[in-house]
Amino acid sequence: MEPDLYDFFYRTEDAHWWFRARRAVVGSILERLYPEGELEIADVGCGTGGMAPLLARFGRVTGVDESVQAREYCARRGLPRVLELHEWERTGAHYDLVTAFDVLEHVEDDVTFLKRIRARLRPGGRLLLTVPAHPFLWGPFDEMNHHQRRYLRGSLHRSLVFAGFEVERSTYYNLLLFPPLAAVRLTERFLKPKQDPSDLRPLLERWFRIGRANGFLEAVMSAERHWLVHRNLPLGSSLLAVGRNHAS
Repeated sequence: MEPDLYDFFYRTEDAHWWFRARRAVVGSILERLYPEGELEIADVGCGTGGMAPLLARFGRVTGVDESVQAREYCARRGLPRVLELHEWERTGAHYDLVTAFDVLEHVEDDVTFLKRIRARLRPGGRLLLTVPAHPFLWGPFDEMNHHQRRYLRGSLHRSLVFAGFEVERSTYYNLLLFPPLAAVRLTERFLKPKQDPSDLRPLLERWFRIGRANGFLEAVMSAERHWLVHRNLPLGSSLLAVGRNHAS
């Protein structure tokens, strides 16, 4: 990710509808999986720590991120323990739950990365992750964030299985965002020239502007959580998956 984007996300992720809706969806899944809480949790690729307050409702959270800037922002947010990836692995600690929210798409070898995560899970422990969906939706935001890929449900499932996980759940979400995003991406592809990622900051500022419709968009997007607690969605601009470690 472009280094200056950490400051941007730190300033917007508490209030912006997209981040708030994702927290609502993830929270509903966690409440169903772990009604009692009291977990040891590692949030891998924790960024500026926007998911930490939600995760802390379910147990003790360790943040993990390669970026020095990200770890500094987590400290500002009050996340007490944030480690670099290799430092985290060297601790030898094992967890009930590892999360990776919009992280896997940044990694060149996703299967090897998933194996490293599984090695830190206790037997029966879970990985909960989200990723951007549908390669044809590739756009400026993917370029700015140095994404390697967008996933289909089948491709994400295969990566998890190759890494040794039993896939308990995989579903699309952000269904209502999918049609307008698809329309924009197809229009850009056929009518606009490709832009250099360094020129795309104004686009990001517009996408994540907190305007008067922020509350409405949050309510609409987070409403999916009621469906996703019990059922999968067949389409959406993002994917959510739960993998279980059955290693002895």
